[in-house]
Amino acid sequence: MRVIRKEQVLEAYQEYEIYLASLNTAVKTEEDAHTPISQGKWSIAEIVLHLAEWDRFIREQRLPLLKAGAQVAPFPDVDAFNAAAVAPAKQMAFPEVLARAQKERALLAKDIEELEEGRWNAAFKVGSRETTVASYAAGFLQHDAHHRSQIDGFLHKKSSIL
Repeated sequence: MRVIRKEQVLEAYQEYEIYLASLNTAVKTEEDAHTPISQGKWSIAEIVLHLAEWDRFIREQRLPLLKAGAQVAPFPDVDAFNAAAVAPAKQMAFPEVLARAQKERALLAKDIEELEEGRWNAAFKVGSRETTVASYAAGFLQHDAHHRSQIDGFLHKKSSIL
């Protein structure tokens, strides 16, 4: 299990909110926001909405359960969850997608900030795997980093073409 302090997660979340704001100018057009980043992949709008939905899920469906000794069900069907998460992006303007993502991340950060210190490193099980809130949060920071690098790669390639 990777050990991470709550303050590190909150700093990363604050940095992500700044990153989202930067996409307002980095993504030049709605077409750019809604173009798949490569063949068979999501668009930037879909990636951002995907991350927002996971933030909502963690905040509403996971965080309240993550306590010492708790037994938490494994994730839902991830493919079905992701498909439902990204579907609305096609009907949303990119600023609306960004606003939803910023709101969900801010709400999650607030809930994590208010989490009692003793719960941060308390062990619980997801399925048969033992973990902690700290380790759980570290995994989602890696998930953010993966998708941010996809977005950045697409934007870099796009700017190199111009």
